[in-house]
Amino acid sequence: MNKTISLLIMSVLLLTSALPAQEVSTVSKSRKKNIKNQLDYRYRGGFYSFEKLFNKNVTYPEVLQKNCIMGIVIVSFVVNCDGELTDFSIKNPIHPLINEQLAKFFDLTQGQWNTCEDEKYSRFEIPIQFRINDVETNMQDAVFVCVTDTPGYVCNDDSYYFKKAEKLLEKGNGKKAEKYLDILIKRDPYNIEYYEMKKEAISLFKK
Repeated sequence: MNKTISLLIMSVLLLTSALPAQEVSTVSKSRKKNIKNQLDYRYRGGFYSFEKLFNKNVTYPEVLQKNCIMGIVIVSFVVNCDGELTDFSIKNPIHPLINEQLAKFFDLTQGQWNTCEDEKYSRFEIPIQFRINDVETNMQDAVFVCVTDTPGYVCNDDSYYFKKAEKLLEKGNGKKAEKYLDILIKRDPYNIEYYEMKKEAISLFKK
């Protein structure tokens, strides 16, 4: 009887511990599905034509690769019902070279958008990841990914910066902790924990 109860408790604990990851995964999948459907509806040729154009024209800047700079940018824009792309902006920017390259890419899409009758399909927010191979990071939130090889030496995983930030917060060093958290937020802008840790870091050096 006791053995059965123990097994039941262990099962419940395992299920509970898995829930947050499942919820994150569900939100991510839902976001990706909505963006894909939106592009299928509004972009001529649909999602895969857009992806093909992206893969052909967006490359990983060499200077970012050499400096192990990577992350997820969120491109925000509006395509009005006349098919004109406006209000282009980049949230969570990683580097000016990426901003410049993405601006040129989206210029290429002008004239390729379908008209519509409902403005609710006009606003887009697309997460685009620039990622270095073999570096452990968030790999579930981006809709489009630009990947490059390692620069010939080890680039740090997200866990490295997380542990550094945690230790610095424990020591009360908010200034240094914030630097590591900024790197993590660039890599994973959907991670609420990083923003909470950054608030804590800022509160420490404001005292």
